[in-house]
Amino acid sequence: MKVLVEYTLRFREVTGKALEEVLVNDGSTLNDLISALYVKYGARFMEEFNNPSGDLIGGRILILVNGDVVSDLSIKLRDGDKVTLTYLTSGG
Repeated sequence: MKVLVEYTLRFREVTGKALEEVLVNDGSTLNDLISALYVKYGARFMEEFNNPSGDLIGGRILILVNGDVVSDLSIKLRDGDKVTLTYLTSGG
């Protein structure tokens, strides 16, 4: 199945892309997608996920699936889903 991945900020710098369509197996989870992107883009990609808690989701990373914030990497993806990899922002 095809999943559209949107990259923002540093993810865009690491991948060199704003958007890409990624083929994943039926029944793939968000974690499976991130693992496939790690294989494709290497350690620099995974370094973006480093945070004090040791979790992939937490710290500064924000992941959205079809516009909804996701906090569980085990969710199953569906054909045509849009996954956005971005960062929490703050300021005033």
